[in-house]
Amino acid sequence: MNIGKSVKKLVVNECACYDSSTKGIIYIKNIPQSITIKDYCDRERDKDCRCSIFKDKRCDYFERAVLPMNPQLEALYQAEHQAKEVEYRLTKKDKERIVEEKSPAAGKVKIHCKRCGKTFLADHYNQKYCESCKKYLTKKRWREQKQKERKRSLYSYKVRSETVDL
Repeated sequence: MNIGKSVKKLVVNECACYDSSTKGIIYIKNIPQSITIKDYCDRERDKDCRCSIFKDKRCDYFERAVLPMNPQLEALYQAEHQAKEVEYRLTKKDKERIVEEKSPAAGKVKIHCKRCGKTFLADHYNQKYCESCKKYLTKKRWREQKQKERKRSLYSYKVRSETVDL
């Protein structure tokens, strides 16, 4: 997984300060300047106004506001920058472990369904059935309950009619 490409894609799609097609006039140190800058960023106030991420630098706005949208990418991004500080290169295994820890399946329990035997991720250790079996069994229980109810009401109707006739 290329973290840099994923981060840049997130910037292009989600960052409020990013503009890929800026053509116009901006003010740098109160001097109007005509620009045509690819990867323009409103937060950058230096001469080229390019987004920090595209210059391989860190952007505090991106890290606080945009990156939390993707927890897996956020964990990889932070781990990569921490690794760079200590001059370590993340291996593929390291990246996979980080992604697995932050995946939506983290904290879920693997259980075998008592009806079909399929392995599934349960929200709680007491869960016995997979989603499809759970749906089927709920319908079955509801159907049986309704049949019982109808049987009872039919019996009470017969009992009432017999007592009225006498």
